[in-house]
Amino acid sequence: MILSIRRHLFLILIIVLPMVLGSMGTGLAQNLDPIPPDRLTRILVDAEKNFTAVKTMKTLLTQEKNISIFSETIISRGFCLFKRPGKLRLEFTDPFKSSLMVNGNQVYKYEYFNGTWKKINPGNKEILGMIMNHITAWMSGRFNDSSLYEISGFSRPGITILLTPKSNEFKKFIHSFELGLNKELNGLDYIIIHEIGKDFTKIRFHNDRLNEKMADNLFNGNLDTPHPVELW
Repeated sequence: MILSIRRHLFLILIIVLPMVLGSMGTGLAQNLDPIPPDRLTRILVDAEKNFTAVKTMKTLLTQEKNISIFSETIISRGFCLFKRPGKLRLEFTDPFKSSLMVNGNQVYKYEYFNGTWKKINPGNKEILGMIMNHITAWMSGRFNDSSLYEISGFSRPGITILLTPKSNEFKKFIHSFELGLNKELNGLDYIIIHEIGKDFTKIRFHNDRLNEKMADNLFNGNLDTPHPVELW
């Protein structure tokens, strides 16, 4: 029963995040040392240039879902594939299997159930598409967009970029995004999604492999099952 509840929460809450009444955000980044605007601008310009050199990326990931009404953090593991232009695949392999893909403007979702992959309706496709497309843009180094976000930076140590959405649609569900840049400024160490209320989701990336050959069919959402991926 507990696993069933967690599975349901994961599939619904991983991307289509609930509207919860309460105090605004967890404020993790606000306790850090702010980066002056001039230096932040230089960091963002350098990061975007470095990210541009990454044509493909595959990385393992660990997701920590923190829901205020539960005392236990829900931990899931999987991998992420990225390929320019506009291809992203987030797949969870433990404790259950689920796959989300972006290919251009299309979003696809699969669920593994009773030993079989099934293609399913992604639910609130507009919000899901917005978040997945934002993650795709971040993987490309495109997070310095003042038309979409209020942008600030903090030292952890390391560089943390805090993006507060300006979209009224986003504000119904999301308070802010934290992006932790790696030391080389060419990739992300983590993403934290702060919801309205105290809930937040942290996705940590590790064991990156850059600019390896990657087939387009790994992102083909028109198949009945997601194309298999050999883990590294």
